[in-house]
Amino acid sequence: MPLASSFVLSKKKGKEAWIEPVLDYKSKSISFNVKTGEGEPPESSKTARGAKFKCILCGNSVPSDYIKSEAQNKRMGSTLMAVVAEGKHGRIYLPPDAGQINAANVNKPDNSPTGEIGGDRRALWTPLYGLTHFSDLFTNRQLTALMAFSNLVGKAQKQAEKDAIASGMSNDPTPLSEGGTGAKAYGQAVGVYLAFVVDRLCDFSTAVSRWSISNEKVMNLFSKQAIPMTWDFPETNILGNSVGGFLSIVKYICDCILRLPLVKEKGVVKQYDAQSDNGLRNIMVSTDPPYYDNIGYADLSDFFYVWLRQSLKKTYPSLFKTMLVPKAEELIATPYRHDGSKEKARVFFETGMLQNFQQINKYTRDDIPVTIYYAFKQSETEKGEKNTQTASPGWETMLSAIIKAGFSITGTWPMRTEQSYRSVGLGTNALASSIVLVCRKRPEDSPQTTRRNFVTELKRELKSALQKLQRSNLAPVDLAQSAIGPGMGIYSRYSQVLEADGTSMSVRSALQIINQELDVYFNEQDGELDRESRFCVELYTQYAFNEIKFGDADTLARAKNTSVKPLESCHVLYAQKGVVRLLPRDEIPTSVKSHESLIWLLTQQLTHAMESGGVVACAQMIAPMFGSNAERAKDLAYRLYTIAERKGWAQEAYAYNSLVIAWPEIQSKAAELQNTKPVQHTLFDTNEE
Repeated sequence: MPLASSFVLSKKKGKEAWIEPVLDYKSKSISFNVKTGEGEPPESSKTARGAKFKCILCGNSVPSDYIKSEAQNKRMGSTLMAVVAEGKHGRIYLPPDAGQINAANVNKPDNSPTGEIGGDRRALWTPLYGLTHFSDLFTNRQLTALMAFSNLVGKAQKQAEKDAIASGMSNDPTPLSEGGTGAKAYGQAVGVYLAFVVDRLCDFSTAVSRWSISNEKVMNLFSKQAIPMTWDFPETNILGNSVGGFLSIVKYICDCILRLPLVKEKGVVKQYDAQSDNGLRNIMVSTDPPYYDNIGYADLSDFFYVWLRQSLKKTYPSLFKTMLVPKAEELIATPYRHDGSKEKARVFFETGMLQNFQQINKYTRDDIPVTIYYAFKQSETEKGEKNTQTASPGWETMLSAIIKAGFSITGTWPMRTEQSYRSVGLGTNALASSIVLVCRKRPEDSPQTTRRNFVTELKRELKSALQKLQRSNLAPVDLAQSAIGPGMGIYSRYSQVLEADGTSMSVRSALQIINQELDVYFNEQDGELDRESRFCVELYTQYAFNEIKFGDADTLARAKNTSVKPLESCHVLYAQKGVVRLLPRDEIPTSVKSHESLIWLLTQQLTHAMESGGVVACAQMIAPMFGSNAERAKDLAYRLYTIAERKGWAQEAYAYNSLVIAWPEIQSKAAELQNTKPVQHTLFDTNEE
């Protein structure tokens, strides 16, 4: 029974190719042929996420637990379904012959690097399917090739050292790790870079890599911070010139080396345990701490470590003395390392994070701020019985540790660090930016304050801070994060904030109050809208673009001092047959001009223009305008993003976020269009001239 996510090989127009299973009902066996050109590829045997398949021979669905059980009992194998070859006019696809099938069936090499894959099943999925050790993630042919290249690293290193001596370089025996600059250090440097090549080969040459049917190429394993299970995979030609081959990866590593900065001074790197005093004082500190339980880097890094160790253990025996990456001190709240207890994991993380920032407080200078990077949203929305609250163990723990360690938070700013094409994006708990927390040491004689005074100061200072953030064109996806800065700045300037009963206010309570004030700020902005737009915002918040009864819509409209009929005539609403709904952006006519007074309509038209025509289309809309309506539309986009994000409407949130991010370019293009005035030319008789 083939466990294949897809039988498609290429979706390129004019180069379509797919695998056609050939079913032999008599012998109950399956072979594979390759089809090209016009036709319909067979449906995938995969029916849903995880390990849910159907048998293409009998058509029966197979439970996920059965597939896992069979795989864990080593009754899952692999077979060659097709061969990709380079032709004169691009890639061609062929069915495998007996020689190619036999070439793939080689014995597993001795002493191939391995080690048990960690227990974090959020990121490490393959053990669920019997692939429990790192050597299981490769076919025997891949292991044979990778072992050959890894074993050659040491030989190449010695040859590089000989070549360096022959070229006149000093025969200094000081190793690279001790600052050597002679032939020995040169050879070791070459060895390190070649070990990087082997590690990148491993990323492409695995049994859980991917084949891109749109680009017709091998894709590496790590598209995200996880080792997922892949059901159909490519074996790249490691000796070829295509993606994933040795020569292309060597070129990639060389390009990286050439781009390294050339400096006269040598840098000094030392490794310490962050929770212990390393003796440093009066230094500048900039740090990127772990994100609670988000990513288990130590578990993931084992994939590369076992091959680095294979390639370099003779050169750096002390560095690679452990079989796998040490994990006991990794500061992350991973329950499986604490007998499955989330509480023990939480305590471990909180204790370690506090010790970390207490040490940083000792190290840092008084006149230089500490900067802390954090690329994770402060919260998911938690709905309680009475209200909706905003909280996150990761943010609470980190902020608590910073404040308890004696720091005051003076600001938070977004910094663009995340790739736009990464797999983790909008719709998940991820940001478009890293958030930089700016902290300074809090004076030891800082006073206490009360909850009432904290809320009063927050109301007084937060509004102007948020206006400044919006004027700087901060992306909506980052606004709630950046609002923490001025809010927690007030909270952390005091030694403690006392509740009415005399207890100390927690960071969670402070964050919830800050987020409540953020809501108040946006609600006040709603009050600056025209009454029709306020009605539309309320309708959007409660019903999105879904239908409601006319009576309910009319009641809501009257509460906003407007009515349904004029909004229907403005092409904002559909109101027929007793039902009412907001018109989606793609149903609003672009020719409607009443948007100059109706901010909701202008916002929707601009958002649609951004989706369909980009910056130029938006600029053409706002260029003829006068006044502040365009800016109000941008402010409303902030508000609508917040609503969509909290409701989990990922595509809606993305649309409004895109409009705000592009606003400076839109304004610039609009100004350019305004300054381009038509010139009246004079007609004249050429004969007279």
